[in-house]
This record gives sequence, C-alpha cells and structure tokens, in this order.
Amino acid sequence: MRKKYTNLIVVVLFSLMLAIDINFTNFNIISFGISMIIISFITYIITTKFKDTLSIKTNKIKKYEILTYLIIITIPIIIALLSYYPGFTQFDTINQWNQVQLNSYNNWHPIFETLIFLKFPSLIYNNILACTIFQILLIIVTLLYFCIFLRKNYLDFKSTLIVILLFTLNPLFLKYSVTILKDIPYSYAIFIMTLFLINIVRSDGEWLNNIKNKIIFIIISLGIFLFRHNGVIPFFFTFLGLIIFYPKLRKFLGITLVSILVGYYLILCNIVNMSNGGRSEMLGVVMSNLSYYYNNDVEFTKDELEVLDKLVPLANYKKYYNPRNFDYAKWTSETFNQEADKNFDKIIRMWLSKSFKNPGKFLISYMSMTSPIFEVRNKISDIDYKVINTNTEIAHKGMIKKVSDTVYSGLVSYNNTVTNSPLRILFLNFGDSLFLILVSLYLIIKKTKLNIKRWIPFIPVILNTFVIMLLITGEEYRFVYSQVLCSYPLILYGLFETRDKKVSKLSNFLRKLFIDKTNKTLIQFIRYIFVGGIAAVLNIGMLYVFTDIFKIHYLISNILAFTLGLIVNYTLSKKLVFQDIKINKKKEFIIYALIGVIGLLFDTLFMFIFTGLIKIYYMLSKIISTILVFIWNFVARKIFYKIMK
Repeated sequence: MRKKYTNLIVVVLFSLMLAIDINFTNFNIISFGISMIIISFITYIITTKFKDTLSIKTNKIKKYEILTYLIIITIPIIIALLSYYPGFTQFDTINQWNQVQLNSYNNWHPIFETLIFLKFPSLIYNNILACTIFQILLIIVTLLYFCIFLRKNYLDFKSTLIVILLFTLNPLFLKYSVTILKDIPYSYAIFIMTLFLINIVRSDGEWLNNIKNKIIFIIISLGIFLFRHNGVIPFFFTFLGLIIFYPKLRKFLGITLVSILVGYYLILCNIVNMSNGGRSEMLGVVMSNLSYYYNNDVEFTKDELEVLDKLVPLANYKKYYNPRNFDYAKWTSETFNQEADKNFDKIIRMWLSKSFKNPGKFLISYMSMTSPIFEVRNKISDIDYKVINTNTEIAHKGMIKKVSDTVYSGLVSYNNTVTNSPLRILFLNFGDSLFLILVSLYLIIKKTKLNIKRWIPFIPVILNTFVIMLLITGEEYRFVYSQVLCSYPLILYGLFETRDKKVSKLSNFLRKLFIDKTNKTLIQFIRYIFVGGIAAVLNIGMLYVFTDIFKIHYLISNILAFTLGLIVNYTLSKKLVFQDIKINKKKEFIIYALIGVIGLLFDTLFMFIFTGLIKIYYMLSKIISTILVFIWNFVARKIFYKIMK
C-alpha cells in the first residue's frame, strides 16, 4: 500500500511540474487543472501498465537494427550540418580556432580539448568544417553505443527506436551536434561515463575486468577531466566512489587516477602558462552578484567603485545589465581578465562583505542566475539562428549556400513549432531533465534500501550541475546540456532496476540513522536538522516563486511559503523523527504549528535584542537566533510528543 501511494506522489509531482510548464506564459487555472489531469493519467498508465512490456532485453542485436539506428541518428545530424554549415560557432570557438592557427596556446579554454577537437581535424583540412565533421562522427558512434546499451540492458527494438527518436529530434541536439564548443564533447563524455557506471554497478564491477572496457573507461575519464576545467570535480568523485565500493578495482583505479593527475600537470606545465586566464573564470557568480548589488541600491565605497570600474566601465554595469549573466557587461571591457586576476582577492572580499550585509539580495540574485538549470520555463533564445565566423574565411558559396539556406529555413520552422508548443516539455526544459534524474535517484534509493553503491551512476551529472551552480552563471544552457543527455539512461536505470536482496553494513547504518524508527534523542535531533533544512529551503524558495514569478504581494507570499514549509516540516517529522506517536492528527498539527509560530516570534525577539539593543551585527544575530529557535522547535516538539505518548 505504501509503495502504491509513493509512486502516485511521484506521478502527481511530475504532472504538476509539466502542467505549470505548459501554462506558464498565460496561466489559467482551468487549463492548468485539465493539463495536470491528462498528464497524470498518461504518466500513470505508462509507468504501471507498460513497464513490463518495455523491459525486454537481449544480448543478440541484428544487423538491420544497427543500420536502422544509424539512419535515424545520421539524417537529423546531416540536416543540422546543412542548416548551420560549416558549423555553429561562438566567441569561444573563434578564440580556440585562432590559437590553433597561430600555434599559440593558453589554458583559458582547456588546451587538450583545443588540440583534440580543433587542432587535429585542422591538420587534415584547415577549415572549421573538418572540426564539425570530426565531432559529428564521435557523436554518431556514441549514440550507436547508447542504442546497443539500451538493447542489452532494458528495451526491445521498437522501444529503443522511440528513445533515440526523442533524442535526435530534440532541437537542442540538432544544434549542439554541429556546435563547436568545449561544452559539447564534455557533456557527451559525462553521458558515456554514466552508461559505463550503470554497466559497472549492474555487473558488480565485473564490466571493468575486460581490457577493452578498461581502455575506453580511461579515455572517457580523460574526456571529463580534460574537456572543461570544472570536470575535475565529477572526475575525482567518480573515481573516489568506485574506489570505496569496489575493492577489487582499487589497484587499477588508483594507478589510473594518479597517472592522469601527474601526467596532466607535467605535460601542461611544459606547454602552457597555467595562470593564463585562470582565476577570472571563477568569478561568474561573484560578478553577477556584484552587478545585481550595483543595480539595486547597495552602497559601495569609493575604493570598491574604483575596482569595479577597472574591471568594467561603471556605466556598462547598468547599460548591459542582465540578472542572469555578467558576460554581457564583461564583453565590453578589454581589461577584465587581467584586472580580475590582479584584484581577485579584493573582489572576493568585496563580494563576501556585500553578500553578508544583504542576504536577501544575494538570494534573489543567486536564484535568478541559476534558475535556467532547474526552471520549467522555456528560455531557449538562440535556438533559431546561426553564426558564421567570417574571420576564419568561412562563408557559404554557390550551391552549398542555396541548399543550406533552404534547409535552414525548414529547421527554423521546426524549432519554432517545438518552442511554441507543449512539445517543449519533451525537449527544451532543463528543469524537467533534472527532475527526471532526481526521480530516478529517489527510485534507486527506495529500491536498494540506501545501498550507496547503486547511486554511483548519478555522480558525474549531478556534481557537474552542482559545480556549474557554484561557479558559472546559468543562462547558457550548454553548461548543463549533460542533464538532458543523462536523463534518458538514468530514468530507465531507476525504473527497471531490481530490488537489492543483500544490504551492506553502511546501508544498514544509514537506515538506522535516517530511516528506521527510533526513540533515541540524538538520532532524532540529527534527523530534525535535515528536516528543518529541507523545510527552510522550501520556505525560502517558494517565497521567491510566489513573489517574483507569480507576482503575489510579499507578505501574502511569506504566509503561503511559511505554511508550505510548516506542512513539509510536520510531514517529514512524522515520517522520520517522531514516528511512534499516534494521536488525533488535527490536534497534533495545530499544536505543531503553534510551536512553529512561537519559534517565529522568538526569532523576531532575539533579532531585536541582539541587534537592536546589544548592537551585534545583524547577520551574526540571525545565526545565533536561528540556532536558538531551532533548539526551541526540537525540544518543544519532543516534549509535546513525549507527553502525548
């Protein structure tokens, strides 16, 4: 019975997200309700009635199947190539191409990615078209492997066709398959690694005993590590997870990890200046925050304004202001990178000072920057245009130009149709992809009873998303394209994996700490920290959603957000913290809420005492107050349940 209701909750949450997505631009409660009912029904039928018929795997794949997959993959890519001929380029591409032409390399863009995806093809044919074709060939091989992976592990021939059609008809796929940017090979490296990790986990490590598999595993690991600077985090923690949970593989993994790290730095230090373009790339979030503060009446000292002006002319902070991305202003400065490296410490201190003094503005700014990663709205602004880099003497000529322009106009019509219809929920929303990944992780956690070993396939994509949110402003979707790619195999992994019969000692410990019923105060307190944290995040997040997205007055938004946070706190506390008490639910919730309201009053009182009377810095007052109120909430509710028992 519990399983049935849990699955129903997941269906309803997913349907709620997609219904909001469909109705976001012109929100109508009737249309929203109808959309949610229809999506819930379809989702429920698919997940309950057809699951067994889909899960038909085989080790024997016929030649005609491979040929069919190849045709389905190749034709859309050819259309994309003709449309964006000779390839879709941006400023980063031009910079890397110039490095290749001049044979003068720096580490602003990862040098190994530049050498592999631009220098190597240019040796064969010195034109960006060679780079595009080289990348296309690798993508085709990758997707063929994905089809074989699906056939061997989860799906029959027809179901695999459906998945690969959804994959290749995505306007993002069409554009990014011919886009020459480091993010594309990096995203595909994460995608392939996810497939490898599923194979490793499903075979309990046996997959890596094959020498061929070891070689391609090392190659893809290098791709994650070398194709983007932020790839070091997913790379390192993927290896760490495998080393911890697969003792038989530790020697191979340890030697590989050390060899890659040592070799990388020895080679790099001999061919490129490591400091070139280094630290300024870490200032995406920082400078976007400071730009928001400057445009929203936060006071800056004369010295601070001088630092900002050296980075970007002060007038351009307003003229090119974008709450999601500082790049628009940064591109107007010729000295930003040099000044950013020179004044890095000053910038960080300024940012920390302003953020601590203006936590509300920091939160709003940060959520605006990172919202494309998890939002349900379509904001793909550049899906229907192409860029041709004339600086590298690339131009349309003769018949190629005529064919290209004709195909391009058709692709634009297709892109616009998808973008302006409910079909966008299948293709264009990174929030949907991230949600599917998290749902899959939830299913795995539930099925495997906290067997952490089975979580390993989620490490690369989730950590990549996390690092992007910390370092890079999120308006450019290429940064988290891996979310879209990895959502396909991971949701199948979550749906079709069987339950674990054996549970590890670590899993048992985690169950005792977080899941199993307990009356021990220490364990209850630890659980309540997590419950309170989740409720607080929801409270703050929904306050932003109600106020900034749905345009509800902030006082009403605060009441709604507080109520939702309270409901979540109560529900999770009953499930995880205070599990054994059975009393009248209405009476219980009223008293539970009353304790929360008293805690809110205490919070206000403590803030007044510490800051208003004692004159302690208000952020420090807030930290002290939060700790005291948290203790009050836990102790009061613990006493209440003890009395009721």
